[in-house]
Amino acid sequence: MLYYRDKGVKKWGWEMKTVAGIGKKIVTVTEIQEYFTLEKYSQLVERVTKLVGEGTLRGVKASGSNGMVPALYNKYRVHVTVDDLSSLAEEINYSFPLQFKRDYYLCNLEKYREDKERIEKLVAYFRTYKFLAEPMAINERSFAIWGEEKFLKEGRGQAILKNVGLSLEDVHVYLTPEPFVYFSCHRENAQVLIIENKDTWYTMRKLMLTGQVLFLGQPIDAIIYGSGKTIEKSLADYEHTVEEHLLKPAALYYWGDLDYEGIAIYERLKKRYGEKFTIEIFANAYQAMVDLAYGRELPTSKDKQNKNSGDIFLQEVASPYGEKIISILQRGAYIPQEIVSYHTLSEAETHV
Repeated sequence: MLYYRDKGVKKWGWEMKTVAGIGKKIVTVTEIQEYFTLEKYSQLVERVTKLVGEGTLRGVKASGSNGMVPALYNKYRVHVTVDDLSSLAEEINYSFPLQFKRDYYLCNLEKYREDKERIEKLVAYFRTYKFLAEPMAINERSFAIWGEEKFLKEGRGQAILKNVGLSLEDVHVYLTPEPFVYFSCHRENAQVLIIENKDTWYTMRKLMLTGQVLFLGQPIDAIIYGSGKTIEKSLADYEHTVEEHLLKPAALYYWGDLDYEGIAIYERLKKRYGEKFTIEIFANAYQAMVDLAYGRELPTSKDKQNKNSGDIFLQEVASPYGEKIISILQRGAYIPQEIVSYHTLSEAETHV
């Protein structure tokens, strides 16, 4: 059992740290090294050997050797002892904010160990009340807390909230029912924005209803809900759907997730409808996404995305943002549109 000074959960000014605190049943040697902050390989070998000898770790033979001398397995199975579970109970009692109920996780310590990483993110976010004071769409709040935009809506995030005695109202979210195809402020020579995802469409509509006309420094008069790839077909019926003053927009901007799929949607729209409309990316929004992503852990891109697109898109992104986007995509990450939340969109608020 390791005692060390830190900013985390304290007991008499000190913290207890065990391998069970990683929160996984099977851990890699890299996770062990990072968790215990072991700079030298000899320290890692000593720690793993000790934990194996205590019966806390058991090597997973199928994972193979790491090829080092002396060799370690690439993965180890964690054996949870009574002491490990008691330390988790202490952690719950000392780390949870006063607003959180403790009963469920104190009675279900294995479940707490499973949810530990995400609970820690919720606790860290909840301690910053200024973030909770402003409303957010449910996917925006989910990404802000956990870095996973659909975690809250899909159910598991709500289960964690329930386990600590919180509701969606306590995290100040608004739900986003399926919108109409577009929303307009009735101006001629309209600047029209296609928005890939529903939550962001709903947030912008909410702000436009208050009279806001500038978004990230760009005037926007009408917004179209793209619904992912659906926009590629539905845009063909644009003139049969919109009001007369929108028939010949001054510009048609596109804004979606910063991943290969979102970029490909934009490039296909431009190739297919470029002669009919002046189609451009909403550059200010993409730049904001990159800036907001700086220094935070990003979600992993879905497998089997087409990576052969991007030239047209990147030509329209000002340097150095193009290079930053390439770096993010090449390391297998992406930035969801929901990283730009109500707070960011309303910061430079301007009304008519």
